[in-house]
Formats: sequence, C-alpha cells, structure tokens
Amino acid sequence: MNHEFGVNLSLLLWNQTISILFVTLVCYSSIYRQKLLLFIVITVSLLAGIQFSLQSHHDIVSIMGFTKMILLLPFGLGAVIGYVSLPKSKQQKYLPWFTRYINFAVLGNIFVMIFSPDGGTYRGMISRFVCFFLLIWLLQEMSKVRFQTTETNQGMFTFNSSPLSWIYCHAGYRIVLLSLPTFVSSNYLLLEPMSILVMVVLFYVNKKRYPLSYYFGLADTIVVTTLTVLMRYPFLPPFHLNGPYLANLSELQWDLILIPIQLIVIGFVLRAIYINRLLSKDVYSLDSK
Repeated sequence: MNHEFGVNLSLLLWNQTISILFVTLVCYSSIYRQKLLLFIVITVSLLAGIQFSLQSHHDIVSIMGFTKMILLLPFGLGAVIGYVSLPKSKQQKYLPWFTRYINFAVLGNIFVMIFSPDGGTYRGMISRFVCFFLLIWLLQEMSKVRFQTTETNQGMFTFNSSPLSWIYCHAGYRIVLLSLPTFVSSNYLLLEPMSILVMVVLFYVNKKRYPLSYYFGLADTIVVTTLTVLMRYPFLPPFHLNGPYLANLSELQWDLILIPIQLIVIGFVLRAIYINRLLSKDVYSLDSK
C-alpha cells in the first residue's frame, strides 16, 4: 500500500472493508457460534504451525510474527472461547485457574509492549513511559477486586478491571504506538474504533448485565486477533488498484502531531494513579481503626 507517491487510498479502503467484514463475522461467531469459532481457531493455528515448520528459513521477523499469532489465536481468543463453551459446572470449577491465566496474559502483554522498538522516534520513546504508567494503573484496578477479574454470563466473557477512562487512555497510547515505523500501521487503522464498537455490541447483546467496560477485554481480543491473522494472510483485491495516493508524512511531522496526545494521556493516567493511591490510603486507615 505504501508507494513512492504515498499511501494507495483505494487499497487502503479495500483492506479496511475486509477487516470490518471479518471482525463482524468473528464477533457474531463468538456470540452465537462459539464451537464453530473454536474449531476454526484450532484449524487455522494448526495450518499456520505446519506452514511455519515447513519453511526452509526462519528469520527473527518471521519467528516473532508466528509467535504473536499463536499467542493471540489459540492461547488468546481460543482460550476464552474454549472456556465459555464449557458446561457451567466446569466453568465454576476452573474459574480460579482461568482468572490467573487471564491476569498473567493481560499484564504480560502490556509489560512486553514497554520494550517495543521506538523506531528512532521521540513518540516511540515516550510510548514506553505511557505503557508503564498504564500498567501501574491497571494493577491498581485489579487489586481493588483482589485480582478476581473474570466472570462469564450466558456464554459472555467479562473482565472487570479496565474502567472506561483506562480504555480511552489505552486507545490513545495504542494509536500512537501503531504509527511507529516498526508497525504496519495501515493494517491496524480501525483497531481502536472497532474494539470500542464491538465492546458496545457485546454490551447490548448481553442485555447490559455488566458495566460497558467489562466487555472490552473480549472485544479487544476479537479485533486484535482477527486483524493479526488478516495481516499474516491478507485478502488481496482481484483487480489492480491504482491510486489515488495520499502523501506520507515524515517521522518528525508525526512526532509533532502525536506527542501532544501522549502528553494528555500521561496526564490522565498519572491523575488516576494518584487518586487510586489516595483511596487506598483512606481504605487502609479505615481498616486500621
């Protein structure tokens, strides 16, 4: 899609249309066709593993790409769909272990993102600090519920420790992160709006049984996994798309545009951390009395 003249807008539109279509299908399947979705997840994972093992040469990029997809597909979306597909009695039996698994996966994923390559940009360096502060905030929220963060209701997975304010700050952080030259930004152009839209859809499908933010964990898992698989196995247009083109900005120009967003996010995150710290002190003093 990136061309010497800039970004091919026709190809960009094609890719985003395909992304919307597949996210819609996966979202529908996660609600109404869970066993079918689990079968597809396992099948695609096995085929990807076979394809990867048959390749004669593996560089660091291909290894990291394959590892990321496997972590997201069978161990991310597959694990969630597999768990909610279990009978109620088994869900209750394995809930403590499943909760620990989800907590480890969520915190581990955010922690690893602290070390994302900065691409030699100022916003890339600042992203590491934003990610670290988001991790601290999330830990505070998880500690409020003693890390009992997961629950299922009528086949719907929920995660109760990411308030809407955290979700919006995380969206701002990730928009900047995905603009870095180390990421194929165009493949994730609709990541944030689709994650939030799917969250709202799940909220209404589950008849508003929980606060809106509880559905973000499943929504984000659906969208990120789907877009990652599409990036690895893209659906190319059946005809040649020749422009129009949009001129690319330089990395310095992107820094000037996006660093203010990072500073605003840092301000909100630090404020939330400070308020949580004050509240925890108040609770501790009341318990002492």
